[in-house]
Amino acid sequence: MNAGPRFLAIEDILALHAIAIEDQGGNPSIRDRGGLESAMAMPRQQFAGAYLHPDIQAMAAAYAFHVCMNHPFVDGNKRAATAAMIAFLADNGWAFDATPDEAEPMIRRLAEGNLNKESFTSWARTQMREKPKMELREFFSRIDSRSFIERFTSLVVAETGGTTAEWNKRYEEALPAMPFLGELAKQQNEARQSGDASGYNRVTMLLIGMITLYAIAEDQGYEW
Repeated sequence: MNAGPRFLAIEDILALHAIAIEDQGGNPSIRDRGGLESAMAMPRQQFAGAYLHPDIQAMAAAYAFHVCMNHPFVDGNKRAATAAMIAFLADNGWAFDATPDEAEPMIRRLAEGNLNKESFTSWARTQMREKPKMELREFFSRIDSRSFIERFTSLVVAETGGTTAEWNKRYEEALPAMPFLGELAKQQNEARQSGDASGYNRVTMLLIGMITLYAIAEDQGYEW
């Protein structure tokens, strides 16, 4: 049995709005709490046991539409609307491919009342795609030894050859998807400080191997 959609909570939209305001400025206050709650409830509405918005794409577009139309915040409504749509998609295994320059005019038309819900949803659907599922058997079957060795070798050079910036960038990218890398990095540092060359090399190779797999997954189009 398939799990239902993962809907956003009020706390989610408040956090997204706060990030947008901190990044781009504006008044962080809520103008209409009831309007915010109404907008966030719309994508999950049902009638006779069926969702009024029939799929993930329609639900995502509904977040953007109703946040824009209800203007619940003093500032940043368009940013919050876009962020809510993208966050809901991400939580449910979908991505939004429109660039900010492509999305901004459509969101502005929504906020101005110049685009109806059906038209916005039709456009938004063209920008959405379902992300590939991370099936481990399929993933490993698609890895060939040559690509693995090439990736692994480049990371060895980055970690041991002095290109610290590249290594740090790869490590920081992979860490949210692989939290255990933090423990490996701690063990690596402890081995370095204690002069345990064998332990340091062993943990370093583990780190590089795991980050290599992460990089290959990205090459294959997987998103974490």
